[in-house]
Amino acid sequence: MIEMASARTLWAMHPDALAALLTRGTIDAMLPESLRAIAALAGLASNAPKEARAQADPVRDGATMVISLSGPLSPKGSYGGTSTERFADQVRSAGADSKVGAVILNIMSPGGWVFGTHEAGEAVYEVRQSKPVIAVASPFSFSAAHWIACQASAYYVTHSGEVGSVGVRGGHVDMSGFEDKIGMKTTLIASSPEKIAGHPYAPLSDEDRAEMQASIDESNEAFRAAIARGRGIKASEVEAMHGSGRTFSAARAAAAGTVDGVMSLRDVIAKYGSSRARLGLMRQRAEMRARALDF
Repeated sequence: MIEMASARTLWAMHPDALAALLTRGTIDAMLPESLRAIAALAGLASNAPKEARAQADPVRDGATMVISLSGPLSPKGSYGGTSTERFADQVRSAGADSKVGAVILNIMSPGGWVFGTHEAGEAVYEVRQSKPVIAVASPFSFSAAHWIACQASAYYVTHSGEVGSVGVRGGHVDMSGFEDKIGMKTTLIASSPEKIAGHPYAPLSDEDRAEMQASIDESNEAFRAAIARGRGIKASEVEAMHGSGRTFSAARAAAAGTVDGVMSLRDVIAKYGSSRARLGLMRQRAEMRARALDF
């Protein structure tokens, strides 16, 4: 699936995880089918199934609904992780269920595509208006997952966990040198240059680079705006509290105000099983929203 992603795909993902994902996909794409099994045995190609693994169903614990956000994020769960579309549906379903008093987001994700992240975050922010939605990085919540988690009523991280990696990136692969070495040349024919902008069979032009940079900057501003709204802070405070690419240990995140505290998933479930705790959080967030309107 990775090799099918266009050069214009934008990622909000921890760089190490993205590098591993893209390297795996590039090797898979370059190998003929007859050699992929051998490469897989040597650890050079992906052993992941072509279809996304089954996404975990929400788990009910009393009046609390626990929803998983794990692995690489994409609209269809194409990389064996979470489908942001299905996740949004699960969150809204829990929000509409009168028997659910609180929604807990159990997060272990390096992030993923920018596509679908805004919509998933909107579902979380929408539901938090009517009942508490608590995100827990258990143990890590990076980039697109951090974007989504920041839309919750409260955001915690486990003691050994990390959060952050705010930012957006794209990329371009110039395969012209590789083609020269194997005696191959690809010629693309299109109705206009824009239909093949940023193609991988030639160096990236200055014009295409500028267009890609503008798209990345636009998505990054949306990322920062979502954090500011979700956390009830000024946009100018986002970088100091959430960084611009770095990650934070649990202790540093709590000290900087990146998250609301350090707490295990089990303890969060126990805490918000109390109706008094849920009501207190709703009041706190209402006050925070009122203050945000004064910014």
